[in-house]
Amino acid sequence: MTITTRRFTAEGTSSAADSAGGLPNGTPPSGLTWVDLSTADLPSFGATATALGLREAQVDFLRGSRSRLPIPTRSAESVAAVLHRVAITTEEDGPTAEFRFSELRILALDALVVTVQPENPGQPPLQLQTLLESAHPSPPKRPLRASDAISGLIGAVLRDYPVALDELETAIESMESTLFQEARLDAALSHRIYQLLQKVHRFDWALRPVESLATERGTDAVESSPAGEESSTRADLIMRARRMRDRVELLRSHLENAVALHSTLLTIEQNEATRRVADASYAQGEQSKKISGWAAILFAPTLIASIYGMNFRHMPELFWSWGYPAAVGLMLALSLTLWVIFKRREWL
Repeated sequence: MTITTRRFTAEGTSSAADSAGGLPNGTPPSGLTWVDLSTADLPSFGATATALGLREAQVDFLRGSRSRLPIPTRSAESVAAVLHRVAITTEEDGPTAEFRFSELRILALDALVVTVQPENPGQPPLQLQTLLESAHPSPPKRPLRASDAISGLIGAVLRDYPVALDELETAIESMESTLFQEARLDAALSHRIYQLLQKVHRFDWALRPVESLATERGTDAVESSPAGEESSTRADLIMRARRMRDRVELLRSHLENAVALHSTLLTIEQNEATRRVADASYAQGEQSKKISGWAAILFAPTLIASIYGMNFRHMPELFWSWGYPAAVGLMLALSLTLWVIFKRREWL
């Protein structure tokens, strides 16, 4: 893409000027001069900028060194704005379409419009003649103005957003289907939700200057133009920009609700897992109590049997005729007592 310069006369005809030498010193008193260049042409833009009478701050704005440029007079014919075009790039391995945003810098001063378009392989550059022909029907009712070019540029930028938002809406619906129907909760789904939310924020960021420029330009044009002139075109641009912003807000609301629902489902799943662990621990504790109770019951007769099994010389119970029944009875009594105690405490 090279520097393209066209002059549109008051009669509606246009002519091309391919070099800075073909430009007059300053803008023509009537008609419109449109200079279109790409970011790659900016290093060689100095001679053209000098011929157009642009100041250093204006050239810096076109080169991207400045994000804003104050305009001395508030007018629909004087604008310095950075709009964002969107292009869809599809990847075979990717779950959703990717979106690429590119800057469109616009500098309008009375009868001069300068645009800087990036070189994006997936996005064709805007055609100046087509935009102005759509903004200025034939036969012309009045000379072309910078406001016509700005309207055409805003409309061209907005033209790319509905398809991109349709792709984004499809991706969100697919995510919601996974979230609601399959009820699959994993790290990949969380990452996907936050990726979509980030894309929605990106769309909102890109549409803000478009809506702002359309609204401000419509207000300024109403104040400076005859009553009823181009009101439908301006209202259409404002309505389209706001409609895009409304869609973005709706998609963001869907995603925020999805984030809240996903967090709730994760919390419920974690609570269920905690409950299952607690139930398993409780069951294990109950089994441990039963084992401990029976171990204590069996310990009492074992203790008595081990004492009398030592066979010391001075153990008078060994010579008693009722010593054996007494030892067995003591074993049964202790075991029964422990069984009653554990049973009352619900250990058995």
